[in-house]
Amino acid sequence: MNNPPLWHESQVKPEEIDSLGHMNVRFYVSRMDAANRALLARCGVEPGPGQVLRRVDTYTRFHREQFAGAPLNTYGGLMAGEGVLDDGGVNAYFEIRNPESGQTAATFIVASSLVDKASEKVMRDVQVSRDPGLEVSVPDMGLPRSLSLREPAHVAMSLLEESISDDPTPGMMSGRREATVSAEDCDENGRMHEHVDLMFVLHRPQADGDEPTHGPPVVRDSEGRRYSWAMMETRSVVWRRPALGDRIVSIGADIRCGEKWRQSRRWMFVKETVQPLGISDTLGMCIDLDARRAIVIPDDVRAAIEKNAVPQFA
Repeated sequence: MNNPPLWHESQVKPEEIDSLGHMNVRFYVSRMDAANRALLARCGVEPGPGQVLRRVDTYTRFHREQFAGAPLNTYGGLMAGEGVLDDGGVNAYFEIRNPESGQTAATFIVASSLVDKASEKVMRDVQVSRDPGLEVSVPDMGLPRSLSLREPAHVAMSLLEESISDDPTPGMMSGRREATVSAEDCDENGRMHEHVDLMFVLHRPQADGDEPTHGPPVVRDSEGRRYSWAMMETRSVVWRRPALGDRIVSIGADIRCGEKWRQSRRWMFVKETVQPLGISDTLGMCIDLDARRAIVIPDDVRAAIEKNAVPQFA
């Protein structure tokens, strides 16, 4: 991506720093989302009566962690030629860069579609005004390193409940979680806002809890090192959006792991109807928080990962 348009400028705020001491993943995504909406509006992709604009597939690759005060610029454009994603929506590519350091902080491949509010039907024939000046090619560094962009298979909630333990594996958001969609999550029609991420509703900190505002837990290994899991890649696929009062269920487990990393997948459903809402994939690296480098997964955690993993659902 040589000279793409600039869509968003910002600075990392202190409140965007998470438990690992760097900007949390959600704030990278919010910057990209603002850029994506600006790009699509420029290309004439705007919702008509009874429609909403939705990111139905979002792949993120994190390159350099960013800290409070860092300036961040978001560049991007429509993906030239055939898209990487098979969704059928409007495919775009973005990069968040730190103009002071010259670093690329994160890259994104996203598919967006217009969706009928009443039926939740995704429209596959979105008309786009394709200005050659807004088209970009995806560089190698923007392509997935470990995650796949193939269409994830639907898995029945009952099958997941039979196969996955309710007890979370240490250090990641596995196991089972539930949350109710509240009024603050929804628009005037009682449908969850498009900018609200299901994962952040499910893992929303409690007002009287000890959890940090955002970020994974920090623990110590047998050598006394503080360690946790830094996200290297994520992918979120949205099939439907829930409504006000829906009870949301998240069932998650690791599906594979390496010496220093683990890939987790979470499936989300409406509890009462067992209707699938989407999936969230994360590729987390085990890092020493003081040395700021990757380390081998502690033996006890690896044993728990291997015991509870469900590679058959990868």
